[in-house]
Amino acid sequence: MDAVILKNVFLSILTVVIAYVVHRIVMRSIDKFVSTLGKEVKAPKTLSLILAFLIYGFAIAGILAIWDVNLTPYLAGLGISGIVIGLALQEPLTNFMSGILVLVTRKVFEGEVVDVDGLTGIVDIVKMNHVHLKTFDGKMILIPNRKVWSGTVTKFWPGPYRRIDVDVTVDYSSDLHKVVEILKKVLEDEPLVVKDSSVENNVIFKSFDSSGIIYTVRFWTERATYFDTLNAVAHRIKAEFERSGIKIPFSIVEVKLVK
Repeated sequence: MDAVILKNVFLSILTVVIAYVVHRIVMRSIDKFVSTLGKEVKAPKTLSLILAFLIYGFAIAGILAIWDVNLTPYLAGLGISGIVIGLALQEPLTNFMSGILVLVTRKVFEGEVVDVDGLTGIVDIVKMNHVHLKTFDGKMILIPNRKVWSGTVTKFWPGPYRRIDVDVTVDYSSDLHKVVEILKKVLEDEPLVVKDSSVENNVIFKSFDSSGIIYTVRFWTERATYFDTLNAVAHRIKAEFERSGIKIPFSIVEVKLVK
């Protein structure tokens, strides 16, 4: 009897080890195949989770077969307790089914910047019950899949480019034609600004403000160089304005003391 138990334990451990090795081999094979095509797996964490769910599911079924476990009597004997368990598992099962729909329809996917009913961040991984959303201030938010599936999802920058809007204020004494010409030249000269037929860079009048005239400089950049482009354009604008004698006004507060 002890020999049979030891044999079953050994086979069970071997099954788990085989499942682990198969999972690693399959993931490496997929990575290698995709890399030969000159691409990369867009959602490696989510793909790994799905494969693990399938492979370890078969492993569990194999372990039950090794131990000759027949679940039919247990399932038949649940009775009223089965209803209670079903009600308790209603929420997880709803999230599980919603998670499958989210994965299949790619409503959100790993690495995407989204807003889900007011929660904004980068999708870290789509799990079977929750979507892990990493906020820009370092928090990790777990959103139930049913809320992701039924909620409103806003996708930021679905393409390769991001738009930047910068407000620039100039003094009322400035030559506005020259101001617009300089701002357009800055956008043309800055290599990080995208010059593509699919996007358009503009200099747009915004308003007459109390401190000066405001123009909006609207331009596009690649997502990876967002902050570098923003800094580069700002530095160029200030340098060109100083070279051309155009003043950027600042607020002046007058304090009068009445005796």
